[in-house]
Amino acid sequence: MSFRSLAAQRRLSGRIGCVILLLVLASLVDGMITGGFKDPFNIDVLPGQSFSLSEQLPRGAERLEDLALRSSDPRVSVRLVETYSGFWLGGVIWRAEASLPQDIPAGSYSVAMFHQNGTAATPPQAFTLRVHQDAKALQAASGSLVTRTLGLSPYLLAVGLLLLALVSMGVSFLLSGRIAQALRAERMSEIFRSMAAPEGQHIYFCPGQGHGLAPGSLVEVLDEGGAAVVGTAEVAEFLKDDVRAVMQNGVQVRPGTLARLPQTH
Repeated sequence: MSFRSLAAQRRLSGRIGCVILLLVLASLVDGMITGGFKDPFNIDVLPGQSFSLSEQLPRGAERLEDLALRSSDPRVSVRLVETYSGFWLGGVIWRAEASLPQDIPAGSYSVAMFHQNGTAATPPQAFTLRVHQDAKALQAASGSLVTRTLGLSPYLLAVGLLLLALVSMGVSFLLSGRIAQALRAERMSEIFRSMAAPEGQHIYFCPGQGHGLAPGSLVEVLDEGGAAVVGTAEVAEFLKDDVRAVMQNGVQVRPGTLARLPQTH
């Protein structure tokens, strides 16, 4: 396969990778916006589901026995379980277990924290349980566009897409190796770096073994497709496997253009 076909495949792989990375970013933004605007006191659940509730221990309470959780419907079962130290904000956190019966109607139910004397917790700790009819309704109520559309967590989607982006990068890397081999077969090499200098633009390329170049040798510089000569460069020095050359007559090129080596005799 010619280097032109391989280069076209690499460009396509790179564009696909860029699109995937944009989708990763969009998915992360979707997740962060959803989390940022979500009220932690609003909980979407399904009939028959069990879940945990937790919040800071209210002011004036020192132990669970000082508190009581009350639900707006006796079918909503709630039970205080434990207290523990908060990891991020410190303080004491209470945790409760809640469960819903399988036959509870869809609708909105509340669970609120009170002191044993009947006084509401300060600040108020009132949870709204939004019970949905089925999983499809629960998905449709999500604040995340990704979740509403695909039924996936936006962060899970971002991880999956990131793996695809890594595959695309790997493909581009492998194609770069094949492009280098195809170019060397035609005594050409891709210019991978260019930088301005007072004596003329410096370009860098890897000519491979048996190149026959020496300081002062002239190489033609071609466009990215190898179809037209755009200038000439003089070899200045060798840097291990690479060559630094200086563009002549003020010509400027960019990485991706090609250096064509002179024929050896």
